[in-house]
Amino acid sequence: MATLKFVLNKSQHQKKTNNPESMLMLRYTHKKKVTYFTTHKNIRDDYWDAKNQKVKRSYSGSDRFNIYLTTIKQKVDDIVNGLLINGEDPTTTYVKSLYNETKLEQQKKTQYTFFEYAEHYVEISKKSKSAGTLKTYRTVLNQLIKYQQYSGIQLDWHNIDIDFYYDFQEFYTGVQGFLNNGFGRIIKNMKVILNDATDKGYNTHLMYKNKKFKTVREEVNNIYLSEEELQRMMDLDLSYNKSLERVRDLFIVGCYTGLRFSDFSELKKEHIVGNTFKVKTIKTNEWVTIPLIDIVQTIIEKYKDNPNSLPKSCVNQTMNKHLKEIGRRAKIDETFLKIRTKGRDRHEKSFKKYELITTHTARRSFATNMFKRGIPSRVIMKITGHRTERAFSTYIKVSQDENAEIMLRYLEQSA
Repeated sequence: MATLKFVLNKSQHQKKTNNPESMLMLRYTHKKKVTYFTTHKNIRDDYWDAKNQKVKRSYSGSDRFNIYLTTIKQKVDDIVNGLLINGEDPTTTYVKSLYNETKLEQQKKTQYTFFEYAEHYVEISKKSKSAGTLKTYRTVLNQLIKYQQYSGIQLDWHNIDIDFYYDFQEFYTGVQGFLNNGFGRIIKNMKVILNDATDKGYNTHLMYKNKKFKTVREEVNNIYLSEEELQRMMDLDLSYNKSLERVRDLFIVGCYTGLRFSDFSELKKEHIVGNTFKVKTIKTNEWVTIPLIDIVQTIIEKYKDNPNSLPKSCVNQTMNKHLKEIGRRAKIDETFLKIRTKGRDRHEKSFKKYELITTHTARRSFATNMFKRGIPSRVIMKITGHRTERAFSTYIKVSQDENAEIMLRYLEQSA
């Protein structure tokens, strides 16, 4: 039977010098074999209560001392019980080796630098995170490395504080000329890594939890395409250019399913269940069920001889290039003022609307057009996979005039 007991053990040096203190050891006995675990604590014999296995209250700091001893005993006890549960024999040598391995792991925790841990986090994230998320983490680390070179500061746990926050913001938006939203994404993902390191005991510096160390987010006036504009794209005769035709048709599928490019470009026959698409999304790993609107069914019928019953996809960059050309031919050319912020500076630039069309415009167009049709937000969110109204609201790109029209329509229906 395995037993654990604290015992006093006087070293040779303590004996020779008549030292009144003894080393306090944890003795583990199993099948008549004995091993000892050091507590790294010495105590006078008259302060030790051997019967109750604790330091006497007459010792200053006895409560803290006893909690420390309980922690050590619990660690060994957990190892022994874990082996017994698994049907293994908790021999003295085996338990001692597992205890020392645990101590070594604890020591390693103090040896990680921030960048070492961040690399470790990215590596373990490969098992559960999407390629896009991993790419975002890599962007974060590359930007922080650039900041080190610019500032001459070796970034580590102890100096990721509010001073770093403001200095890095100036470097990102002022020196490099990037947007506030990009800075906000880097801070957001830094916090993901920092929180994980803190939860696992690798980081004890919590300055990043300061309320001023915040994720900034600017509402961006991105475009969407109205159903009238989408119809103009569909009315184009692109039979002479099969590449443009396939891109247009696949984009329309995205506009009437609400899927991201990573999902609508990978749709297969197997995703069609009855009159719906059933898709497990790549980014969030969640199932969504999407009704097949007539427009989408028409496209599926058009490409029924294709392996996936849909147009073959090209890479995102090529598709974005083709979409701008399709938008130009469809005369989606109204002037659109794009407003962004870099640090405190506001930047305005005019574009033709077709110049801003990308694959992600499809998802915004779906959300906005379904909202304009009067479909409740919660119903649309079940299809887009948004978990919160706040996240979903960023996809609704209704103008002030359109909002007034929607309100008038509701008032007329309720009259």
